[in-house]
Amino acid sequence: MRKGRGGDRLMWWWLKARRAHTVLPATLSVFVVLLAVMRDSSADLPALIPAFSGPVVTVLLVPVPVCAGMMMCLDSRLDAAEDSGIRPVALLDGALVLVLLFTAAALAAGVGDLAHSWAAQEAGRNTAFLCGLTLCLRPLMGMRAVLIPVVWIMAVAETGYRYGHPLAWTVIARPLSDPYAATATAAVAAAGLTGYLLTATSERARNAE
Repeated sequence: MRKGRGGDRLMWWWLKARRAHTVLPATLSVFVVLLAVMRDSSADLPALIPAFSGPVVTVLLVPVPVCAGMMMCLDSRLDAAEDSGIRPVALLDGALVLVLLFTAAALAAGVGDLAHSWAAQEAGRNTAFLCGLTLCLRPLMGMRAVLIPVVWIMAVAETGYRYGHPLAWTVIARPLSDPYAATATAAVAAAGLTGYLLTATSERARNAE
């Protein structure tokens, strides 16, 4: 019984330290609202190279608040408590990212199914890709990595099409059934999460010395 209460206290301490109990519900609520509002709408942006630009489906922007919420949680820390090396903080953070991505995918699938929108359904995959990309660059850029999803989306809008057809490297502009986009998303998400876990573990080991 004591062990169970200790586990509950650890979970509550970690949720409060990460602000996950407030940030993530708010983030996912915004995600759902944007999905419902944007769906299959598109916008024509001024093109730097007309042959390599195309109409941008506005739902491509929907993952941005999810990525920002993830980064906000991961960068909310209690250094003295976390650097003690006793609590399995890195594993809890990894679980948080996985729960966030799977929840976003489920919500996107649900909204897309109700709205009969393939673009809305693709938002789940796109969220996993952009969050993974953000985590991949987080060790190099720190909190500034939160800008990566916006930069990627703008690059897709300006140079990601060939006479209206999305190029393979864009990933987020590809249809949901595209096997390359699915593989790239899985690889980037796995690399980002693995990189975060390794970096967080090594940082805690150095700080504990």
